[in-house]
Amino acid sequence: MADYFPLKEKTRFEYKFTSTEFDGTARVLIDILSVKKKAAKTVAEARMIFELRDSHTTQYLITRDAKWLTTADGVIIGGRREFPLPPKEGVKWDEYPDSSEVVSLSDKVSIKAGKFASCMKVVTMLGGGDAGKSVRYYAPGVGYILEEYNGEDKTCELELLAVSQVPEEKKKGRK
Repeated sequence: MADYFPLKEKTRFEYKFTSTEFDGTARVLIDILSVKKKAAKTVAEARMIFELRDSHTTQYLITRDAKWLTTADGVIIGGRREFPLPPKEGVKWDEYPDSSEVVSLSDKVSIKAGKFASCMKVVTMLGGGDAGKSVRYYAPGVGYILEEYNGEDKTCELELLAVSQVPEEKKKGRK
């Protein structure tokens, strides 16, 4: 089965983020700092660095259990249930006031980071569809690669640019 959100320690995801909430293009880095397995649960410690005119850093958890992959924070909205496990086409879930559905496991997506096949496409109807819609894509073996969010309050797009290693922290030398 494809892993649409691999939790690999020391992995950095670099995204381009545009939104009607600000001018310009932000750079967002999501670093998977550590991954711990406990019983039937995997918990990853993640760091999100948001760079526009200045830099803002937050830390949060990503949890995978037998039924869900859940993020405690995110770029476009706060935390959410990303998708049920195992992912299946046609599976629906509600997170009031929104409702989501895995509409495809076979989408092709072409973005700056590359061409991806067999992508999972999740469509979320915001406020039951009255408040807009979000479409997000997850590539097998890579993870969260693209989201197009069209809501009443904002329109934004998050696109993966590159996947790399988290750079080593520079040690402060003695004087």
